[in-house]
Amino acid sequence: MMNILKESNTKKIDKKRRTNEFLSQLRGEEDEHEEFIDEVSAIRQATRESIQSQHEWHRREEFR
Repeated sequence: MMNILKESNTKKIDKKRRTNEFLSQLRGEEDEHEEFIDEVSAIRQATRESIQSQHEWHRREEFR
């Protein structure tokens, strides 16, 4: 009887550990996606700034 209880308890602990590992992996993937989105946003912002700078340069050249 004691072995059955120990085995049951061990199974519960293992299940909880696996669930926690799985959830932490999911969170890790979400973090990777957030980092990728942040990188894309930074690239877009830099592109906008570069285009704006080019337009300003062309405007200044027109008035020379």
